Formats: sequence, C-alpha cells, structure tokens
Amino acid sequence: MKPTTRDNLIYLTVGLGVAALVVADVFYADSHGRTMWMPSRYAFRVVTTTALLAYFVARETRKVKATVFQVIACVLFASVAHLGMGFAFRHSIGQLAGLSFSAWVVLEMFLLVQFLVQVIPHLKSA
Repeated sequence: MKPTTRDNLIYLTVGLGVAALVVADVFYADSHGRTMWMPSRYAFRVVTTTALLAYFVARETRKVKATVFQVIACVLFASVAHLGMGFAFRHSIGQLAGLSFSAWVVLEMFLLVQFLVQVIPHLKSA
C-alpha cells in the first residue's frame, strides 16, 4: 500500500471516529433531555492549535532530515512552549475574536517551526 493511501485511510478513520462521537453525544443528550457537552472556546483553541503545531513541526523537521528522536523532541518542545504561552495568556486567548486569534496563532506557529528548523542541524551528532 502506498504511504499516501495509508495516510488518507488514517485521516478518514479518525474523521469518521470523531463524527461518530459527536453524533452519539447528540443522540444521548437528546434522549436524556440534557444539553450537549461543548468545551470552552479556550480549551477548543488550545487543543486544536497544539495538534496543528505538532503536525507542522513534524513535517518541517522531517524535511531537513531529522531523526525520529529529534522530531519527537522538537514536537514536545513546541507543544510545551505553545501550551506555556496558552496558559500564560489564558484569559486573552479566550476573549480574542476569531481573526485576531488566527493571526496570533499563525505567527506563533511560524516562529516556532522556523526556530526548530534552525536548531535541528545543531542537534545532529557528529
């Protein structure tokens, strides 16, 4: 099986799994007379942007021929740095409008990814 086909099947499976969980929550809430569970705006933003950041860091560090250990280390560093900034500015992130938040996150992700791409050559063993 081609790697792109395998990746597309994985994306499809994860997407269908998430959709099934949302549908199950809708039916459960409707049948039991409850409101649907929804995370806060802050929690949704932090989780989704952390996942996007991990993807971009992994993709870009693999392009510069980083080892698997280096990719994992870079993803962990970027995630911790991102979550640290997210918790430091918790109230501000929850209150930002969508466009302002998107601009802030794009800038943050770009700077983190570029920093880690520049650091990779220094992490390689001689």
